[in-house]
Amino acid sequence: MPWFNPVALMNRNRSVFGVNLGHLWHEAPKIRTWMNALVDGVNAGWVRPHVDRTFPLAQAGEAQAYIESRKSTGKVVLVI
Repeated sequence: MPWFNPVALMNRNRSVFGVNLGHLWHEAPKIRTWMNALVDGVNAGWVRPHVDRTFPLAQAGEAQAYIESRKSTGKVVLVI
């Protein structure tokens, strides 16, 4: 996991944010509400995830290596 310099991030108007959903397993109704809002956003067009690259399922190992190489600039998708 990389370390970030907060001053450098602020100078570039950047931020880093993370959530550990493992701590929220007991909050299923709350998570369902959040996920429904995200799905609504995708359907309405205001949530547009950037897909960097797709791989066929048979190349899942290559997809994982691509992610681990830190070359991806968006989502890496396995196609079934």
